[in-house]
Amino acid sequence: MKSISKIILPSILMIFLIFLWQDGKDILNGIYFAFPLIYILLGLICTDFQKELLISLILLSISFLVLINLMFNMGNCLDLVIIYILLSFIFYWLKRKFFRN
Repeated sequence: MKSISKIILPSILMIFLIFLWQDGKDILNGIYFAFPLIYILLGLICTDFQKELLISLILLSISFLVLINLMFNMGNCLDLVIIYILLSFIFYWLKRKFFRN
């Protein structure tokens, strides 16, 4: 149950934030501040299993791309998702390298 919550919770949080910012005023703050923080926290949380991190990143990226493209017609945000995934992997690597017991 704990691993399922690690996998699904970031996607649910992102979907909630996108629907919260549905009026379009705060979505740029979300794209450049809140969503990268979600990816960074995901890299820090999923340090035990790489499978959890990969599945969670896939769900998070799909929810981001689909909702941003459908609700806001912002075009292709694939470059942002690639940067977010790289951030997540960097923080995953840092946590495993420096904070391993």
